[in-house]
Amino acid sequence: MDSYPYYLTWSRQADLGAFPVRCAEHDEFVLEDGRRVYDFISTSFQSNYGHSHPLLRKRIHEQLDTMPIASPKASFALKQRVSERLLQKLGLPGGKLFYTTSGSESVENALKMARQFRGATKVLARRESYHGASLGALSVTGDWRNGPHWTVDSETIRIPEPSNDPDLTETHRLVKEAGADSIAAIILETVSGANGVAIPSQGYFDAVQQLCDETGIVLISDEVLCGFGRTGTDFALQAYGLRPDLVCLSKGITGGYVPFGAVYTGPRITGYYQQELLACGLTSYAHPLGLAALDAVLDVMSDPVFQANQRQLETVLAERLRAWSREPWLERYRCKGLLAAIELPGTAPSWRACFDRGLHLFSKGSMLVLGPPLVSHPDRLAAALDTLQELIVASLNDARAPITLQA
Repeated sequence: MDSYPYYLTWSRQADLGAFPVRCAEHDEFVLEDGRRVYDFISTSFQSNYGHSHPLLRKRIHEQLDTMPIASPKASFALKQRVSERLLQKLGLPGGKLFYTTSGSESVENALKMARQFRGATKVLARRESYHGASLGALSVTGDWRNGPHWTVDSETIRIPEPSNDPDLTETHRLVKEAGADSIAAIILETVSGANGVAIPSQGYFDAVQQLCDETGIVLISDEVLCGFGRTGTDFALQAYGLRPDLVCLSKGITGGYVPFGAVYTGPRITGYYQQELLACGLTSYAHPLGLAALDAVLDVMSDPVFQANQRQLETVLAERLRAWSREPWLERYRCKGLLAAIELPGTAPSWRACFDRGLHLFSKGSMLVLGPPLVSHPDRLAAALDTLQELIVASLNDARAPITLQA
């Protein structure tokens, strides 16, 4: 029997998966024994701005003293200003924002809107995907987290991975088989996270956009993980020139300081709800603390010093991965901005082995996933990569003949 009076997420409770934290500073956890652990996946890919950013803390404290809660129907200056700023940052035509408190809620409400707008129920979704833990979001999720639950998978049509259907030949066949009029939406992570950092080609997304334009199927871009600078551009969809009807946002929207999220609705959806009833709402809709944190995030993202540091971090990571690709112990890697997946020829170092050496990252089978905070110092990232390299080589050496690094 475990000793915790609370559940640990995504875990067998008998497995000891927790770690004792005293506090967190900048890009590190400080454990109870004083050891420091580099946050190599930004906690759960949300702490883009570290754990103690002075501007985020200041704005949240100020809002707490001014107006800590508000009615969902309330109109106030912060709500107006931040909404306009976020719409401008997205750079998409027209549109409005629907606020939530998590990525799952963003996906859930996007699905409800798409189904109401189209008068259809089916949704196209990939197998290697994660869209959230609530019932509707899990139903379009394709990875292992879908399995243990009763969902509404009967309304989900599984489409091939981008690498297996680059021109959408098979996806078009599935749409024709189901009938386009029965399909409400297609939901896609622009760039995926823990499922391997899949980076679709430009041609793939061009074909997706054309499919939606020709059939009227709603395009939902899930940017919960890859948005807010994680993949180099402000939002991953911008690199592809996508024009989605709905965009799901969370995680980096407040850097994790306040549970928060949003759904962007494009002109088609926005126009529809001018006359139709929007049957969506949340108690903590457009929460003032979340808006204050988002206001600070938008300021941080626009800061030239932050932007220059982010570019340096991207260079450090990209150059190191290119160097590793010449080593016998790296099979392949995928990297976009500050999000990367590394595939090894054998079992990757476990999360525990990495944590014991001062690195918090994602490890599964032969794969490691990295997503460092966007505010790390380049030297700190380089040092973390040095440690990771030692761990990888040691782990593979344990399993076979010793590996030596190439000169």
